[in-house]
Amino acid sequence: MKAQQHQVRSPPTRAHIPFLPSWQRFHEFAAPKESSNSGGDAATTPAASQHHPYARQYSHIYAARLAALRDRCVSNAQRTLDVSSSSSENVGSAEVVEQIIEVKEGVWSVLVGTIVKEMDPKRRPLVNSSYGSCDTQSFLFPSVNGSDKEPAQESLRSYLFDSEKGDVLHLEDSSGRVEIAPMEIGDDREEHNFALDPNRVATGVVAAVIGKVSVEKGVMYVHSVHFAGPPVDALKLDRASNKQTSHEPTLLIISGLGCGADSPTDVSSGGSLALRREMLLEYLTQPKIGNGASFCRMIVAGGGVASPNQLESGNGEISNGGKTTKGNSHDDSGKSKSVNAARSSKLAESLRDLDIFFSEVLSSGIPVDYIPGWHDPTNANWPQRPIHSCLLPHSCSFVDLFGRSTNPFEGILSVGDDENANMRVLGSDGLNIADLRRFLAMSSSSKIEQNNNGTNGDSTPVEGTSSMDALHQTFRYGHMAPTGPDSLPTFPSSESDPFVMQTRPGIYFAGNCEKFETRLVDVNGDEVDEANAMAVEGEQPVTRLVCVPRFAESGEVVLVKLNTLECEVVSFCDVRA
Repeated sequence: MKAQQHQVRSPPTRAHIPFLPSWQRFHEFAAPKESSNSGGDAATTPAASQHHPYARQYSHIYAARLAALRDRCVSNAQRTLDVSSSSSENVGSAEVVEQIIEVKEGVWSVLVGTIVKEMDPKRRPLVNSSYGSCDTQSFLFPSVNGSDKEPAQESLRSYLFDSEKGDVLHLEDSSGRVEIAPMEIGDDREEHNFALDPNRVATGVVAAVIGKVSVEKGVMYVHSVHFAGPPVDALKLDRASNKQTSHEPTLLIISGLGCGADSPTDVSSGGSLALRREMLLEYLTQPKIGNGASFCRMIVAGGGVASPNQLESGNGEISNGGKTTKGNSHDDSGKSKSVNAARSSKLAESLRDLDIFFSEVLSSGIPVDYIPGWHDPTNANWPQRPIHSCLLPHSCSFVDLFGRSTNPFEGILSVGDDENANMRVLGSDGLNIADLRRFLAMSSSSKIEQNNNGTNGDSTPVEGTSSMDALHQTFRYGHMAPTGPDSLPTFPSSESDPFVMQTRPGIYFAGNCEKFETRLVDVNGDEVDEANAMAVEGEQPVTRLVCVPRFAESGEVVLVKLNTLECEVVSFCDVRA
């Protein structure tokens, strides 16, 4: 009887999944050889300047990216040529041209290069804002509702590509560039699923195009465009053999904890972000409340601390121990120092709250990986270094459970005993996806509908593509951050591009999105119906794409079951509807 009593009171055994971090390849580029801990005089020597990260040219990144993705693009284009060889068109006779400068006019050719998207700057007003005073998402995608004193900023919103207004697409390599344009292929588009859409690409994307260069205009009219996509690995998850169990190992992904301040929605609704975090903590640590025993790992995808704009009140004041300090640019140096001190104090409080929350999760036996974000105290250029251990002292005491990773994040979860059952996880805090959305827009048909409705297509910015569509596009590109370094700040690198997908992930996520979205894609990057996913995966691997919402605003976390790749969202709400 005593033995039975002891068995009832014993804590449940948590699901344990061996984890192998592989984000160190990003850290090699985030932590250059010549770092700040070197002597001051050593950094000025000629030998040291050669190793300094900014002594390199950014052009080397595009050359390394093209070299890494060229073979994949050509391979995908060759498959299309094999299918088109039996068609009435002579597309199948196209040959791969090594350099753009060698292309011949009027001959079907396959060119591989980097897309350069030039859009009319007259439709891009000057930016009157900065990253330091507002959140990333609100800066890239500002609200359309503005006041008379502070009109809505619309300069960074997506615009439709319009060749009639001077917008041009180029394909570029080390030998030169050629202008490219979509080819008129008629109404039958069944065989032209890879037709060039200028609104679905951005500067920095590597692609192979099949087409002919016009003799009259010197423009290459593209029949089809083919991206690299991730490599097809031998490792895949056999979901048929890994059937669902009561304690199926589950990966929890969360972003935007926003420690240190309530979100704007909480201020208006009377909710409490700290209370929702407490509810989440009980859900993780109390098996009777949730299925806590099945959580094998928790990934925090950036946004751990509140953004700077949440520290300011509506009239531009910063709270500091019951006092308020004005924060406009016309203050004298004394007040500016006070403002900076108040912000530093708030950041320290945010980090303490985050550290305490992590330590409570870790004490329950759940491993935690923290991906730094835009507002975290680390370097701004991608890849971002792991947050320093002195900033999270309590969490770092759990040496075997707490992981400080780079941004982006990458790791391997050993789901089964077989090596082919490993699950690769790849993701970021979402800044790369938010930046890409600036350059992707709705299709041309949507613009026609807008013009028919009487809107001005020349000056009215259109709604950019969704976060899920942008995430899906990066998967097709085979590159996590195609807009870097042109738009997304990155370190220059001459050896290789760290953001090229070297392996095919089983789970690919982006944090700090505006809402939860998920999608299954096959080996070709095409969307897979959830009902038919089991049959598809028997023949080829699939990847789960996940857009993780900001917890501070939505109160939602994402659960991914590793055996079946089933995905669900759990919401925590502290306000009655």
